[in-house]
Amino acid sequence: MKQDQFIDTDQKVASILKEMEQGFRVDVNMLIELKRSYEKTLLCLQKRIDESFGRTVEVNSSKYLGSLLFEHLRLPSLRRTPTGAFSVSVDVLERLMACSFNAHSILQPVTEFKRIQPLAKSVKTIFRKLDLHGGTHPEFNQSGCPTGRIYSYIQNLPKEVRRVLIPDQEGNAFIELDWSQQELRILGALSQEPMFLDCFDKDEDLHKKVISGMLHKPISEVTGEERKTGKTINYALIFGQEAPGLAWKLNTSLNQAQELIDQYFSSLPMIQKFKDESREKFLSTGYAETAFGRKTKLDLIGPKKDRELRRGFNHIIQGTAAHILRMTLVRLNEALKGKRAKLKFCAHDAVYFEAEKEVSENIGELARSIMEIEFKGVRLPVTMKTHNDFSMGEGAHA
Repeated sequence: MKQDQFIDTDQKVASILKEMEQGFRVDVNMLIELKRSYEKTLLCLQKRIDESFGRTVEVNSSKYLGSLLFEHLRLPSLRRTPTGAFSVSVDVLERLMACSFNAHSILQPVTEFKRIQPLAKSVKTIFRKLDLHGGTHPEFNQSGCPTGRIYSYIQNLPKEVRRVLIPDQEGNAFIELDWSQQELRILGALSQEPMFLDCFDKDEDLHKKVISGMLHKPISEVTGEERKTGKTINYALIFGQEAPGLAWKLNTSLNQAQELIDQYFSSLPMIQKFKDESREKFLSTGYAETAFGRKTKLDLIGPKKDRELRRGFNHIIQGTAAHILRMTLVRLNEALKGKRAKLKFCAHDAVYFEAEKEVSENIGELARSIMEIEFKGVRLPVTMKTHNDFSMGEGAHA
């Protein structure tokens, strides 16, 4: 894609995003109730934690909490952060909870505190961004990410908190349309992996298909747990997850995780070839490039080389998806002119509208017809949902 075409698309998208920054109406009463509820819960949990340990515990300090749990109480440290500190993330704490022989009375309330805390913070974020009329206006950043992804703070709002965002008009509904398995389909199109292409063509369950090939068993015999493993592997490995990370996600050993990685790429040779060829191109050119020509420079000298190679591959897939979203926003904006609907929000693989309920289905089908494009011979299917508030899903990754 030529430079002037990028500029033209980005200028049109900037205009669309400016309109979308009119934002959402907020159910302020619900927001106040959530704030009170979360604050009350956190105070009760803090009291339980302090009583359990016999003194005030600084739950908000990861360093303090890590020292308390893994040095003072000698619970097993399951994971470290990139800086080498003890990880006290919710998934670490939940896994400790599952190891009942290591349970301590402080563990359950600490885990619940860490789960509720980001919800309370999200509510406070909305309060800070409320205008005088009870609305919030997300600022969309379309230049902060090298892949071209568009970002807004609302993307990080938990589903439980999103429900305070309501339609501007009574009788309106939100419509969510998202691409199903978009990035996996882009990978299949770019790699031309026969198994992926055959699966998409027959509209089969990709996660079942992948794991059945790895385990050498009929797809009809794949269990729900095995499908879940296939899904985890699909999304982890296309973005460079290595054995340690996969072992954590699957709660398995390093050796077993490495065996799964080897099985995955041996059963999908064209994906392995695509990754190898991409790596060679990164090393020879010093940059990664999407299918539409958006480039990012890679730092391939020094200790960050492996991380940069993974970032380069992510750039190809995520950057291609981001440009498809940008082009789609332009087409949708044109199609909605004169209609009783407006674009409200976009998030990576999803687009959201507000429309009068009686026309929401027609608007949704119009948008679906525009979004369901074919990319290098692979159809990008779209799912549609309608809702009375903004507590919709996180994307179609089934």
